Amino acid sequence: MSSMVLHFLNAQKKLTAHYNWLETCLSETYMKANIPMPLPSLDVIVKAGVHVIPEKGHLGYCPEPGVVYITVDPANPAFCANANQSLERMFAHELHHAARWRGPGYGFSLGEVLVSEGLAGHFAIQLFGGPPEPWECLDSHEMNLYKARVSREWQNTDYNHNVWFFGAGDLPRWLGYSLGFDLVARYLSAHPEHRASTLTDASAEVFRNSI
Repeated sequence: MSSMVLHFLNAQKKLTAHYNWLETCLSETYMKANIPMPLPSLDVIVKAGVHVIPEKGHLGYCPEPGVVYITVDPANPAFCANANQSLERMFAHELHHAARWRGPGYGFSLGEVLVSEGLAGHFAIQLFGGPPEPWECLDSHEMNLYKARVSREWQNTDYNHNVWFFGAGDLPRWLGYSLGFDLVARYLSAHPEHRASTLTDASAEVFRNSI
């Protein structure tokens, strides 16, 4: 049976006031996610910091099998407000990455990463409902301007992640997240027998025709 071990980096007591709430939110989300999508055992490292999504006050990262890193900023009002179960949804997103690490992994090419991010976004909605995240909602006309480029660069392993996903260059901020979310939405619409929770092992290639 899989399990989760939480590690709070709290020597400076920055998380003390939020410890019980964080423990409850993360533990309950892990158990909830484990019902439709079998999860691996995980170490989850939680620390305070300022390098977070400003609109959310937190940031998740699952760069390797078996480990999820979470940074929260207790001074950010959005963190404490936790609108629409923001923290739980973020963790659900990372849990899908963790599950996918047991199969094809996060990915190395642009196409593989678009699929991983799109699936994780849809899993958060599968688990908690509600609207997509802001980074999954770029205007469809704007996304359409880049779909031909996605097709050309689908197998590119030298893509620049910061440019495609964070707007560090000439592309709109969050473009990659929105493209991935749209890609998976199109696939799920054409394959209603599937959900994000059933596609953790799916190759990115099966989504390619949904661009």
